[in-house]
Amino acid sequence: MADKSIQKSGREYKDTLFRTLFGDAEHFLELYNAVADEHYPNNTIVTPCPSNSLLNRFNDIAACIDDQLIIFFEHQSTISKNMPLRLLSYATDILYLHAINRDDLYDSKQVTIPTPKFYVLYNGKQKLKQNELKLSDAFRVKSSEPALELATKIIDINLNSGESALTRSSQLQGYSFLIDCIHKNIQNGMTRDKAISLAIDTCIKKNVLYEFLSEHHLEVAEMLNWEYDADVERRVLTESGIRKGRVEGRAEGRTEAADLIAQLIKQGVPLDEALERIRSDKQL
Repeated sequence: MADKSIQKSGREYKDTLFRTLFGDAEHFLELYNAVADEHYPNNTIVTPCPSNSLLNRFNDIAACIDDQLIIFFEHQSTISKNMPLRLLSYATDILYLHAINRDDLYDSKQVTIPTPKFYVLYNGKQKLKQNELKLSDAFRVKSSEPALELATKIIDINLNSGESALTRSSQLQGYSFLIDCIHKNIQNGMTRDKAISLAIDTCIKKNVLYEFLSEHHLEVAEMLNWEYDADVERRVLTESGIRKGRVEGRAEGRTEAADLIAQLIKQGVPLDEALERIRSDKQL
């Protein structure tokens, strides 16, 4: 069996963090308001678009806002000029799954759909050379008025980019800070696993994404290939004394465990050691 102390994190750690953080409806709305400079109130209805494992291969996250807009977010560290073409297929699938009754297409009455908007959130190392990509750029025969178009805006979310969206969204700024910490740790010679672990420690100590990282440390641990098995979960639930049924008890037990780990990190205990203490039942 491989030594758990030297396990390697997946290459898609940024995408995992991004989906987990902005999969929350409130955070998704905050992100859209920030990148589009809009001001939708907190009580706005945000509905995640239905998806499946195949669609998730082509898009990071999408949601409908007030049944008026469908917002597509792609998270990229390397800009692909094929992004509009990739999004075209995904958007069509989502519209048919989410917004269109196919029988209505044969009616004489106009079918209306939520307005789609596309954003690529970029945090790669290379300087951006353009802030928009268009489907028509791929056309072999150019036209001043293309019959089919899809345009996606590119937002540089690197911490030092000066992008105004970072100041309008604390979650986006926190995410960028976390990724920046990871990059710097790797540049200082750390393994990716160690770099991520230390970056999470730093964020919690500085109250950056504190609630998110505390609540979702289990998902982060899984992302880093740390195991959190059912036996540990049952022990946390039982000994925390807050088991209130299978669903509520599980959720509250995780909150209790999250609080304990956050407290340990605040005391200077590294995340991996705090998780190990939970596993070994030294602190519960």
